[in-house]
This record gives sequence, C-alpha cells and structure tokens, in this order.
Amino acid sequence: MSTALRTVFAGAALAIATFGSAQAQDCPSEPMFVGMSGPNSDVRQSARRIDRGDWRNAAHFASEALESGTSSRNKNAAAVNLCAALANEGDAGAAEACADAIERNPDGWEAHTNRGGAFWLAGDDAAAAADFARAAALGAGEDAVAHNAALAQCHS
Repeated sequence: MSTALRTVFAGAALAIATFGSAQAQDCPSEPMFVGMSGPNSDVRQSARRIDRGDWRNAAHFASEALESGTSSRNKNAAAVNLCAALANEGDAGAAEACADAIERNPDGWEAHTNRGGAFWLAGDDAAAAADFARAAALGAGEDAVAHNAALAQCHS
C-alpha cells in the first residue's frame, strides 16, 4: 500500500475515532479479522476461508499447516489464521491460538488485530482495545486496523 494511501486511511481512522461517539450509526459493531497467506497451500487455503468467513475450514487448513513441516514463515501465518478462525467459532482454544500467534508474530499487526478481535468477541473490551492500539502502531493505514480502532473508540 502506498504511503499516500496509508495517510488517507490513517486520516479516515482519526476522523472516525473523533466523530464516532457522536455518530454511533457509523460505528462498527463487530471486529474485522485478517488472514495471512503464504507459499504453503494450507496457509493459502486458510487465508481464503477467512476472507469468506468460513471459519471451520479456515481452522482446519491453518491447523494442517501448523502440524506440517513447513517453514516458520508459513507457520507464523497459519497461527494468525487459526486465531481468527477459532475466535469466530467461539472455540475455547482461541486464547491459546491467539497467544501462539502473538508469540510467533510479536511485531505483526495481523496477530494483534486478530487477538484483539478474539478478546472483543469474548467480551474483554479493554484487552481488545490494547491489542487494537498495538496493531495501529504496527500497521497504520490497514483497513482492519482502522476498522477495529473505530470499533474500540465507539464502544469505549
């Protein structure tokens, strides 16, 4: 994404955050999750399923990638995808999957975005807001980051 486009998105996120409380109808009601892709076919399939909201199959493919002998880069992406999938399924393993995603990707905005979304769905708004803020620091200008920043601002 170009610097100019990132600047536009960052400005939009700031505008949403500033006016979000006054215009609740413009506030998102659910977090946005992201999938990470990679050269491994299971990782690609899990990312595609996340984009479609097919959480069960996303979890299946992400788990397959994590259990395989694939590279650590692919496993990093699979962990981020598994976090999103299990959180959206309401699976008790989501917390562990999201912790693994953060451990593998401490500086990845995607891991923080998805763990924040998992916290949000679990009802922990404060932890979600902290992860959304970390994601914003790491991935300013990304659509999901702006969406989730607005979510946290509107509901604080």
